[in-house]
Amino acid sequence: MEITHYQDDRFFYFRKPHGVPSTFGKQKCFIDFLLESKDPKVKEITSYLQNMFAKEEEYGLVNRLDNDTSWLLYFVKTPLFKQKYKDAQKKWEIQKHYVAEVYWKCTPESQKISNPIWHHKFSSDRMVAVKDTKQSNKTKWKLIYVDTFIEKLYYDETKNTTVLLVNISKWIRHQIRTHLSSIWYPIVWEQIYIKKKSSEKLQLFSLWLSRKY
Repeated sequence: MEITHYQDDRFFYFRKPHGVPSTFGKQKCFIDFLLESKDPKVKEITSYLQNMFAKEEEYGLVNRLDNDTSWLLYFVKTPLFKQKYKDAQKKWEIQKHYVAEVYWKCTPESQKISNPIWHHKFSSDRMVAVKDTKQSNKTKWKLIYVDTFIEKLYYDETKNTTVLLVNISKWIRHQIRTHLSSIWYPIVWEQIYIKKKSSEKLQLFSLWLSRKY
């Protein structure tokens, strides 16, 4: 795997490809690929991270992407900044920014999606966004309240798709995919929430993060 990366004074950034888990689990993950890389610069970075963090700390990884979401993963450079990041995250001061291409023409220029989310009652691979919170007594999972903010960047008339800037400050599994599908703008090549069978890649990309002040 070719590994694209860059860094600033606080983070190492790596481009995660589609279809690869971010961190350790049943499948071979992106961190495994990092540790196996023969690229001298990548080896230098992973050696540094291994000296700073334990495997249980995922070597400083501070965000995870769904398997089908691609682009940037962030690894902090020091334990001190990791703690500062976690403190800011608990206060919802960290924003993650994504770009998503969705089916059809998105009418509002901007919108906040706040439908609560829970785990699907029968399918372990998906989440559910609901408008009727009375349904919560039908599942063992508690409702999770998170907001997803979308802003329309442009509409492609030839493909009948809209490109959105998506921002979240508190995040859970499949949040963006679930919320966009719940308002009838599923992400292009979505295969879980609208069951579109395809080998194409999900058009959801993690681009950067920022601190709210």
